[in-house]
Amino acid sequence: MKATGTRNKTINQVLFITGVILGWELLAQTGWFPPLLFPKMSAVFIELVGEIVRGEILQRLAFSLQIIGLGLGLAVVTAALTTTLAMLSPLVSDWVQALMAILHPLPGIAILPIIILWLGTGARSIVAVIWFSSVWPIIANLHTGLRSVPTTQIEVGRNLGLKGIALVRSILIPGAFPYILTGLRVGWARAWQASVAAEMVFGASGGEGGLGWFIYKKRFFMEIPSVFAGMAVIILIGLLVERLCFEGIEVRTVRRWGMTSE
Repeated sequence: MKATGTRNKTINQVLFITGVILGWELLAQTGWFPPLLFPKMSAVFIELVGEIVRGEILQRLAFSLQIIGLGLGLAVVTAALTTTLAMLSPLVSDWVQALMAILHPLPGIAILPIIILWLGTGARSIVAVIWFSSVWPIIANLHTGLRSVPTTQIEVGRNLGLKGIALVRSILIPGAFPYILTGLRVGWARAWQASVAAEMVFGASGGEGGLGWFIYKKRFFMEIPSVFAGMAVIILIGLLVERLCFEGIEVRTVRRWGMTSE
Protein backbone atom coordinates (compact mmCIF):
# COMPACT_ATOMS: atom_id res chain seq x y z
CA MET A 1 0.00 0.00 0.00
CA LYS A 2 2.80 2.42 0.89
CA ALA A 3 4.64 1.73 -2.38
CA THR A 4 1.41 2.21 -4.33
CA GLY A 5 0.70 5.50 -2.55
CA THR A 6 4.21 6.79 -3.24
CA ARG A 7 3.99 5.74 -6.89
CA ASN A 8 0.61 7.45 -7.32
CA LYS A 9 1.96 10.60 -5.71
CA THR A 10 4.92 10.62 -8.11
CA ILE A 11 2.66 10.09 -11.11
CA ASN A 12 0.33 12.90 -10.01
CA GLN A 13 3.23 15.31 -9.54
CA VAL A 14 4.77 14.39 -12.91
CA LEU A 15 1.41 14.86 -14.64
CA PHE A 16 0.94 18.25 -12.95
CA ILE A 17 4.41 19.49 -13.94
CA THR A 18 3.95 18.17 -17.48
CA GLY A 19 0.59 19.95 -17.70
CA VAL A 20 2.12 23.23 -16.56
CA ILE A 21 4.92 22.94 -19.14
CA LEU A 22 2.49 22.12 -21.97
CA GLY A 23 0.14 24.91 -20.92
CA TRP A 24 3.04 27.39 -20.88
CA GLU A 25 4.18 26.23 -24.32
CA LEU A 26 0.69 26.51 -25.83
CA LEU A 27 0.19 29.96 -24.33
CA ALA A 28 3.56 31.13 -25.65
CA GLN A 29 2.73 29.73 -29.09
CA THR A 30 -0.31 32.01 -29.34
CA GLY A 31 1.95 35.08 -29.52
CA TRP A 32 -0.20 37.02 -27.07
CA PHE A 33 2.89 37.90 -25.05
CA PRO A 34 6.28 39.15 -26.28
CA PRO A 35 8.81 36.29 -26.53
CA LEU A 36 11.24 38.38 -24.51
CA LEU A 37 8.86 38.30 -21.54
CA PHE A 38 7.21 34.94 -22.11
CA PRO A 39 9.57 32.57 -23.98
CA LYS A 40 8.49 29.21 -25.29
CA MET A 41 9.34 26.26 -23.09
CA SER A 42 10.84 24.58 -26.15
CA ALA A 43 13.28 27.50 -26.44
CA VAL A 44 14.07 27.24 -22.75
CA PHE A 45 14.74 23.51 -23.13
CA ILE A 46 17.03 24.12 -26.11
CA GLU A 47 18.98 26.75 -24.15
CA LEU A 48 19.20 24.42 -21.14
CA VAL A 49 20.66 21.63 -23.25
CA GLY A 50 23.07 24.08 -24.87
CA GLU A 51 24.25 25.42 -21.51
CA ILE A 52 24.77 21.88 -20.24
CA VAL A 53 26.81 20.98 -23.32
CA ARG A 54 28.90 24.14 -22.94
CA GLY A 55 29.39 23.27 -19.28
CA GLU A 56 28.85 26.72 -17.79
CA ILE A 57 25.58 25.99 -16.03
CA LEU A 58 27.04 22.83 -14.47
CA GLN A 59 30.01 24.83 -13.14
CA ARG A 60 27.63 27.40 -11.68
CA LEU A 61 25.54 24.63 -10.13
CA ALA A 62 28.62 23.02 -8.55
CA PHE A 63 29.66 26.37 -7.08
CA SER A 64 26.16 26.98 -5.65
CA LEU A 65 25.93 23.50 -4.13
CA GLN A 66 29.37 23.90 -2.58
CA ILE A 67 28.67 27.17 -0.80
CA ILE A 68 25.14 26.10 0.14
CA GLY A 69 26.50 22.89 1.64
CA LEU A 70 29.07 24.86 3.64
CA GLY A 71 26.59 27.47 4.87
CA LEU A 72 23.92 24.90 5.69
CA GLY A 73 26.43 22.67 7.44
CA LEU A 74 27.57 25.56 9.64
CA ALA A 75 23.91 26.35 10.37
CA VAL A 76 23.24 22.75 11.49
CA VAL A 77 26.27 22.74 13.80
CA THR A 78 25.30 26.14 15.23
CA ALA A 79 21.70 25.01 15.78
CA ALA A 80 22.79 21.80 17.49
CA LEU A 81 25.14 23.62 19.89
CA THR A 82 22.65 26.41 20.61
CA THR A 83 19.77 24.02 21.24
CA THR A 84 21.93 21.83 23.49
CA LEU A 85 22.79 24.83 25.66
CA ALA A 86 19.15 25.92 25.68
CA MET A 87 18.04 22.47 26.87
CA LEU A 88 20.62 22.48 29.66
CA SER A 89 19.83 25.98 30.96
CA PRO A 90 16.41 27.68 31.26
CA LEU A 91 18.20 31.05 31.15
CA VAL A 92 19.88 30.22 27.83
CA SER A 93 16.53 28.93 26.56
CA ASP A 94 14.96 32.31 27.30
CA TRP A 95 17.83 34.06 25.54
CA VAL A 96 17.48 31.83 22.48
CA GLN A 97 13.74 32.45 22.27
CA ALA A 98 14.30 36.21 22.53
CA LEU A 99 16.98 36.05 19.83
CA MET A 100 14.62 34.03 17.65
CA ALA A 101 11.88 36.62 18.04
CA ILE A 102 14.29 39.36 16.95
CA LEU A 103 16.26 37.74 14.14
CA HIS A 104 14.08 34.94 12.73
CA PRO A 105 11.73 37.31 10.82
CA LEU A 106 14.71 39.23 9.38
CA PRO A 107 15.48 38.14 5.78
CA GLY A 108 19.06 37.09 5.18
CA ILE A 109 19.38 39.49 2.26
CA ALA A 110 18.59 42.37 4.64
CA ILE A 111 21.91 41.91 6.44
CA LEU A 112 23.89 41.68 3.19
CA PRO A 113 25.14 45.32 3.36
CA ILE A 114 26.58 44.67 6.82
CA ILE A 115 28.08 41.34 5.73
CA ILE A 116 29.75 43.05 2.76
CA LEU A 117 31.27 45.67 5.09
CA TRP A 118 32.58 42.93 7.39
CA LEU A 119 33.64 40.24 4.93
CA GLY A 120 33.78 41.92 1.53
CA THR A 121 32.11 40.54 -1.61
CA GLY A 122 33.75 37.12 -1.68
CA ALA A 123 32.32 33.67 -1.19
CA ARG A 124 32.55 34.13 2.60
CA SER A 125 29.83 36.77 2.43
CA ILE A 126 27.50 34.43 0.54
CA VAL A 127 28.18 31.64 3.06
CA ALA A 128 27.46 34.06 5.91
CA VAL A 129 24.12 35.09 4.39
CA ILE A 130 23.22 31.43 3.80
CA TRP A 131 24.11 30.60 7.39
CA PHE A 132 22.02 33.47 8.75
CA SER A 133 19.03 32.59 6.58
CA SER A 134 18.97 28.88 7.41
CA VAL A 135 20.08 28.72 11.04
CA TRP A 136 16.91 30.20 12.57
CA PRO A 137 14.32 27.74 11.20
CA ILE A 138 16.63 24.87 12.16
CA ILE A 139 17.02 26.18 15.72
CA ALA A 140 13.27 26.84 16.01
CA ASN A 141 12.27 23.35 14.90
CA LEU A 142 15.03 21.56 16.83
CA HIS A 143 14.26 23.47 20.04
CA THR A 144 10.51 22.93 19.69
CA GLY A 145 10.94 19.27 18.80
CA LEU A 146 13.15 18.43 21.76
CA ARG A 147 10.84 20.25 24.17
CA SER A 148 7.83 18.43 22.74
CA VAL A 149 9.12 14.95 23.59
CA PRO A 150 6.77 13.64 26.33
CA THR A 151 8.27 13.37 29.78
CA THR A 152 6.91 9.84 30.08
CA GLN A 153 9.06 8.72 27.15
CA ILE A 154 12.13 10.24 28.75
CA GLU A 155 11.34 8.54 32.06
CA VAL A 156 10.85 5.20 30.32
CA GLY A 157 14.26 5.60 28.71
CA ARG A 158 15.85 6.38 32.06
CA ASN A 159 14.15 3.37 33.64
CA LEU A 160 15.71 1.23 30.91
CA GLY A 161 19.13 2.51 31.94
CA LEU A 162 19.56 5.11 29.22
CA LYS A 163 21.31 8.34 30.08
CA GLY A 164 23.44 11.00 28.49
CA ILE A 165 24.18 10.46 24.81
CA ALA A 166 22.33 7.13 24.77
CA LEU A 167 19.16 8.83 26.01
CA VAL A 168 19.48 11.58 23.42
CA ARG A 169 20.15 9.10 20.59
CA SER A 170 17.41 6.62 21.50
CA ILE A 171 14.65 8.84 22.91
CA LEU A 172 15.05 12.57 22.27
CA ILE A 173 16.20 12.57 18.65
CA PRO A 174 13.59 10.01 17.42
CA GLY A 175 10.87 11.87 19.32
CA ALA A 176 11.87 15.21 17.83
CA PHE A 177 12.75 13.89 14.37
CA PRO A 178 9.64 15.21 12.55
CA TYR A 179 10.57 18.72 13.72
CA ILE A 180 14.23 18.17 12.86
CA LEU A 181 13.35 17.07 9.33
CA THR A 182 11.05 20.05 8.88
CA GLY A 183 13.79 22.40 10.06
CA LEU A 184 16.24 20.93 7.56
CA ARG A 185 13.71 21.26 4.75
CA VAL A 186 13.05 24.91 5.52
CA GLY A 187 16.77 25.56 6.06
CA TRP A 188 17.60 24.03 2.67
CA ALA A 189 15.00 26.21 0.93
CA ARG A 190 16.20 29.33 2.76
CA ALA A 191 19.80 28.53 1.82
CA TRP A 192 18.95 28.43 -1.90
CA GLN A 193 16.99 31.68 -1.66
CA ALA A 194 19.84 33.42 0.15
CA SER A 195 22.50 32.14 -2.26
CA VAL A 196 20.65 33.25 -5.40
CA ALA A 197 19.61 36.59 -3.90
CA ALA A 198 23.12 37.42 -2.65
CA GLU A 199 24.74 36.65 -6.01
CA MET A 200 22.13 38.71 -7.86
CA VAL A 201 22.92 41.70 -5.62
CA PHE A 202 26.70 41.85 -5.92
CA GLY A 203 27.38 39.34 -8.69
CA ALA A 204 30.20 36.82 -8.84
CA SER A 205 32.75 36.51 -6.06
CA GLY A 206 36.37 36.47 -7.14
CA GLY A 207 35.44 35.81 -10.75
CA GLU A 208 33.27 32.84 -9.81
CA GLY A 209 29.61 32.54 -9.09
CA GLY A 210 26.70 30.16 -8.82
CA LEU A 211 23.31 29.95 -10.45
CA GLY A 212 22.29 33.32 -9.02
CA TRP A 213 25.15 34.97 -10.90
CA PHE A 214 24.30 32.93 -14.00
CA ILE A 215 20.69 34.17 -13.95
CA TYR A 216 21.75 37.76 -13.28
CA LYS A 217 24.30 37.73 -16.13
CA LYS A 218 21.85 36.24 -18.62
CA ARG A 219 19.21 38.77 -17.60
CA PHE A 220 21.69 41.61 -18.10
CA PHE A 221 22.30 40.47 -21.68
CA MET A 222 18.55 39.86 -22.16
CA GLU A 223 19.03 36.14 -22.82
CA ILE A 224 15.66 35.34 -21.26
CA PRO A 225 15.43 31.64 -22.26
CA SER A 226 18.75 31.09 -20.47
CA VAL A 227 17.34 32.90 -17.42
CA PHE A 228 14.46 30.44 -17.34
CA ALA A 229 16.92 27.60 -17.92
CA GLY A 230 18.80 28.62 -14.77
CA MET A 231 15.56 28.79 -12.84
CA ALA A 232 14.61 25.35 -14.18
CA VAL A 233 17.86 23.89 -12.83
CA ILE A 234 17.12 25.31 -9.38
CA ILE A 235 13.61 23.85 -9.46
CA LEU A 236 14.91 20.47 -10.66
CA ILE A 237 17.53 20.30 -7.91
CA GLY A 238 14.85 21.19 -5.36
CA LEU A 239 12.57 18.42 -6.59
CA LEU A 240 15.37 15.86 -6.61
CA VAL A 241 16.53 16.72 -3.10
CA GLU A 242 12.95 16.67 -1.81
CA ARG A 243 12.08 13.29 -3.34
CA LEU A 244 15.39 11.46 -3.06
CA CYS A 245 16.63 12.91 0.23
CA PHE A 246 13.98 14.38 2.51
CA GLU A 247 11.05 12.23 1.46
CA GLY A 248 13.21 9.12 1.43
CA ILE A 249 14.33 9.84 4.99
CA GLU A 250 10.74 10.57 6.03
CA VAL A 251 9.46 7.27 4.63
CA ARG A 252 12.19 5.29 6.40
CA THR A 253 11.82 7.06 9.74
CA VAL A 254 8.84 9.24 10.57
CA ARG A 255 6.23 7.34 8.55
CA ARG A 256 7.60 3.95 9.55
CA TRP A 257 7.43 4.97 13.19
CA GLY A 258 3.77 6.02 12.75
CA MET A 259 4.49 9.65 13.66
CA THR A 260 2.67 11.13 10.65
CA SER A 261 -0.02 10.19 8.17
CA GLU A 262 0.77 8.98 4.66
